[in-house]
Amino acid sequence: MNDINGLSEAEKELLREELKKTEDEISTLRQVLIARQKHAAEIRRKLGISPLTELTADINHSLQQVKETQAYQKTSEVVAGTADTVKNKWNDMRNSSFFKSFESKLGSAYNNAKIVASTSIDHLAGHAKPSKNSSPTDADKSPLA
Repeated sequence: MNDINGLSEAEKELLREELKKTEDEISTLRQVLIARQKHAAEIRRKLGISPLTELTADINHSLQQVKETQAYQKTSEVVAGTADTVKNKWNDMRNSSFFKSFESKLGSAYNNAKIVASTSIDHLAGHAKPSKNSSPTDADKSPLA
């Protein structure tokens, strides 16, 4: 034994041969795998199965598996219960006198704001167009006219 691994030259040579055979097998298997993948792709193409169709099917399958888990089912129950609670509280709040009063005041404020804005726009539009009875003075005339 003349090396640090404790292997003789004969043992090293056997291991090198085994490594070479293993690497050759790996190469052959890769080539076979590539050929099989091409064959599968050709069959999918003939069947009209596109990559998008495959992706959609994979996603649907994964979602179904998730939905079947106990964690998802428990979470779904909790979310449904929470949604019902929120819905009931929201309805209670909407039916409260405070909310109805607030809603009424907000509606009135909105309508008042619309009226003021409309009046302001009409007022501004009236200033922009001179009336038929008035004639522009020399100061009102544009220097380009």
